[in-house]
Amino acid sequence: MAETVLILVDIEQTQSALGLLERARDRFAGADLHIAHVMPFGFYSYVEPLVSKESHDQAAEQARAQLTSLAARAGCEDATLHLLRGGIGEQAILLAKKLDADIVAVNAVRLGSTLSTLGTHAAQIARHAPCAVYIDR
Repeated sequence: MAETVLILVDIEQTQSALGLLERARDRFAGADLHIAHVMPFGFYSYVEPLVSKESHDQAAEQARAQLTSLAARAGCEDATLHLLRGGIGEQAILLAKKLDADIVAVNAVRLGSTLSTLGTHAAQIARHAPCAVYIDR
């Protein structure tokens, strides 16, 4: 049985996302790949009532198109795509549990960051994921 690998990407950080997808594709060749992006809507619940359903739907449609494009550019056309809403770390952990993932792959920090510490979302996922975590630099 193939490993299940969840790759968490930020579609707004195209180069960083492509790099992670390509390295994960090669490192976990033969695995059942799942690629996820978490939309920020829902995390800031006080804004939610002020945004129309049409705006939510349009944002989701654009995000899905970007996620599909990133997967194709990275040679991961066969991966299952997931578009989530809410807190990034929380949603990644919930999806990893739902998929019974063997590995969650994330970027350590955003590309070009001058921080030498682990990013907040990567740190949260590393601390609380129900499986191994691959942190890409």
